Amino acid sequence: MKKPYNFTLTADYRIVSCAKQPITFPIRYSQETHWESPTNQISEQLFDGRFAYLYYYEYWLSEPMEVPFEITLEDLHLLYPLLTEQSIFGKKEDHDFTFELSPGQGTYFYLAKGWYRLQLPAGHHILIGFVIDAGMFRPPALQQFRFLPKLIQAKKERSPLSMKSIDFRVGPTTIKYLRITFGRLNPHTLNNEHILLKHLIFLINLSRFKLLEDAYNDVPIHVRAKQLLAVMVSHEGAQSRIKEIAQILHMASAVLSRAYRKQFNITMQEERTNLLLALIEQVIVEHEKLAATAEETGFSGHSEMNRFIHNATGMTATQFKAASEQKLKR
Repeated sequence: MKKPYNFTLTADYRIVSCAKQPITFPIRYSQETHWESPTNQISEQLFDGRFAYLYYYEYWLSEPMEVPFEITLEDLHLLYPLLTEQSIFGKKEDHDFTFELSPGQGTYFYLAKGWYRLQLPAGHHILIGFVIDAGMFRPPALQQFRFLPKLIQAKKERSPLSMKSIDFRVGPTTIKYLRITFGRLNPHTLNNEHILLKHLIFLINLSRFKLLEDAYNDVPIHVRAKQLLAVMVSHEGAQSRIKEIAQILHMASAVLSRAYRKQFNITMQEERTNLLLALIEQVIVEHEKLAATAEETGFSGHSEMNRFIHNATGMTATQFKAASEQKLKR
């Protein structure tokens, strides 16, 4: 995917090979550039994927600064402002589009072609963005992202008018999964694009459970919990935790578990077991070795996976694999 923007810095900034401040969240195999002025430092990390473009900017500012940037390709952006304790403001120069990036809040943008200005206060700021393919949002999945259709339509029509979505919470859980994404990228492997897209889809899904406007949170909490549990098990496998789901939904684990059991007549732990078994059944037929299945489904090794399968079904992992393969022949 092509880099869809350019920016300019004033003449007092120079590129340096060794920056004074280390990058807070390194991205494996990214292209790094560092700039310093007498008072400020900016570090850039870029990772160019076929289906997504990842950019990361970290600012150490003793003085406020304004960054003019040009959008050369209209695109959909998923943006995470981190660390900052103050709002960052921006505007498009040729029409009345202004925006605010608030501390602890992520957002989506459709950015039309043209020049913009970003105003950063003094302090330490991180801006992480993904340029994403709007075509990945298709019916019926699009119904789960009711806050995005206007932006997606604007991208399809190449609208000259930029747009911003409602914000969503960005906290320790989101940062955890961003860091996992950064650590998994490796352009020297054949499955790198799959890895990037898999983690990006998960981050996009995670954002819809953290929306800040109540108008988009009208789905009952037990239904949202069921949807999020399926997302977490699909992505994390055996590493998925009920406690983390409760944290994402801003509820106590015990309260959420009681509400879930009352509505579905099954505990969340039992549902997690069923979902994880279904995931293993899907993956185990794709690999010759059990260790490969264990790794892909989030277990520390095939012994842990074997214990889980035996406790849930009474079968060994080998027997479960044979039964799963037999199902495919029916």
